[in-house]
Amino acid sequence: MQQTGENIGGFAVSRWHAWAPGMEPVADWDAWLAGKSTGAADTQPDVSQLPALLRRRLDRLGRMALHTAWPCLAGLGAAQFVFASRDGSLARTLELLAALAHDEPLSPAIFSVSVHNGTTGLCSIARGDRSATTAVAAGRDSLAMGLLEAACQVSAGAEHVVMCYADQNLPPPYDTAPGRGMQHQPFSISLLLEPATPERESCRLIPSVQPAAENPEAALLRFLTEHTASAIIGAEQGWRLERSTRAGQT
Repeated sequence: MQQTGENIGGFAVSRWHAWAPGMEPVADWDAWLAGKSTGAADTQPDVSQLPALLRRRLDRLGRMALHTAWPCLAGLGAAQFVFASRDGSLARTLELLAALAHDEPLSPAIFSVSVHNGTTGLCSIARGDRSATTAVAAGRDSLAMGLLEAACQVSAGAEHVVMCYADQNLPPPYDTAPGRGMQHQPFSISLLLEPATPERESCRLIPSVQPAAENPEAALLRFLTEHTASAIIGAEQGWRLERSTRAGQT
């Protein structure tokens, strides 16, 4: 593990899984990045691996998140969890605001899963894992800041950290907000970060003044599917994700 100045290094991306409506296998993302696919009609992510009681508590954002996080957590007895989302469960927050506006009592069940760390809590319950969880909201930089937080946790000694990013269409009256880009569409991605070893490719995050050529989600997907050497994943705060030559492995 290595941390020098503001550079966060010494972590490996051991697994990853992404989801959007009609798109999931790596080949789908390759086609999307090449401009040859726009996805299929709206679908629901599968979370059938979760107990029915917990499935009923999940909103769509939570389903998206845990659908991608679960494969990254497979086989791990304990793993720290970082959940990043620009808007979180905004639809449920609006339900609570509407109840307040009409002087109606607030639903404890809705409130408990409307908070930004509600998804991490349900994941912890489903897995019986009391490892630390973190929720991140950083506007357009939510994906980058989530990955930075996860990388810092590995640098600080964590053995397994799953970073999950998820956002979806905004509900009315926020659905006409300008400048949302891909973050306005249902999308989730999870990555398992672990300490780099001679058998694992080492990555690092470096502050960058270079402007991003594409949105952070596309840049990260290109880094993962096309094995590019680096990717600018920050929007307003520039961070460059780099990979180094994998030692001891062909």
